[in-house]
Amino acid sequence: MAKNYAAIYENTNDASALEQQWFIKEETTRGTLESPGDSDFLFALSGGTLEYSQPFESSPHRTGRHHNSFIKQKKTMSWNLSTFFNIDTSLGAYAPTEVDLGIRTLWSSLMGNENDTGTQLDYTSITAPSITFSLFSNSDKFAQQGSGCFVQDGTANFPGDGQATLEFSGMGKTAITIGIGKSTADNDGGNIIALEAGDGRQMAVGGLVMIVESDGTTRSADTAAGTSRVVTAVTGDSVTVDGAPLADANGLASDIYLVYYEPQDPVGIDDPQVGLQGSVTVAGVSTSCVRNLTVAMANGHEIVDYCFGEDSVSGPIFIPGDRFSATVSIQLNMSKSIVALFRDIEEFATQQIDLELGDNTGRHFAMALPKVIFPVPAVSIPESGSIPIDFSDGIALQTTLNGADEVTSSYK
Repeated sequence: MAKNYAAIYENTNDASALEQQWFIKEETTRGTLESPGDSDFLFALSGGTLEYSQPFESSPHRTGRHHNSFIKQKKTMSWNLSTFFNIDTSLGAYAPTEVDLGIRTLWSSLMGNENDTGTQLDYTSITAPSITFSLFSNSDKFAQQGSGCFVQDGTANFPGDGQATLEFSGMGKTAITIGIGKSTADNDGGNIIALEAGDGRQMAVGGLVMIVESDGTTRSADTAAGTSRVVTAVTGDSVTVDGAPLADANGLASDIYLVYYEPQDPVGIDDPQVGLQGSVTVAGVSTSCVRNLTVAMANGHEIVDYCFGEDSVSGPIFIPGDRFSATVSIQLNMSKSIVALFRDIEEFATQQIDLELGDNTGRHFAMALPKVIFPVPAVSIPESGSIPIDFSDGIALQTTLNGADEVTSSYK
């Protein structure tokens, strides 16, 4: 059922966490919001956040024992979200559409390079990340719209007793919160929408909005499905939007609504590969059970938040100024083969780790770590049962100078 913005506006309940939806759209210009389309939606797990604030401190001016004023600091914006490895396994043959566009954007922002070989999508760090994206967290009563977003960290979790998940986190330039306002005025012929008393506070300059007819579901011709307007000014309850003069925004005969923008018919892949099928191999090590594998990837980008005359990150937003790193942890049961692995690790021998998630005869995910070096793990003996050994904090290395192959993630 389509979302009814009129009903949401009139409803006196507080916002519901269950209504959160995520949209991701690669930006043409860094830091400039892009309107997502229906296919820019992705299914995500609960707990994702988009945080925006501007810290302040009490002024250090001498004012006796009492605080007298405050000083603003730079604005900050961060975000994180988690999801399953959703792959469209119904496809008989490989196609890049087996992966959500938003997930592809996140992987490209994390790893730097996407390569469609014609038989699979490969993500490597052969080139430095260079894209930003707009990130939308839409609820029922409001939406948060983040611009200039990029991935700083990504973690792939493959537990033996849980679901395989992907976690992404990063930062951005700014975030805008937009609500819903009602207009009972004739707004045609200009670019100003007169909202009901107090509703101007639901809008913010720079936000993407759309106009919805009195039934609460029909998009105005001024913001047809897939299109939006940018709020350019808010004066009291008068909201100015960009674009051509409005021609379908008459709220005199029947109310109209100014609403945070979102696609009309979002569609995403809801086909999670959770780890009931798949394999993890450590070359040369015979083991029938991998209890857990975690690969944590980090960009360490330099955040451009030091420019004079700017109140937030600016310029290129980020600079890939540090090494890309991948840290590996794997948990195995102690066995004869693992004793031999101990000897390898003590002698600084590197390990090759390969993972496949899903049915490898069809659409599935794979990760290759050809050269991982681990520190010698501690051995803790439990009261009973098997003896799990945590090979933690392994560092993934490239195989050759400029190989940039320390980790390759693939959708096949």
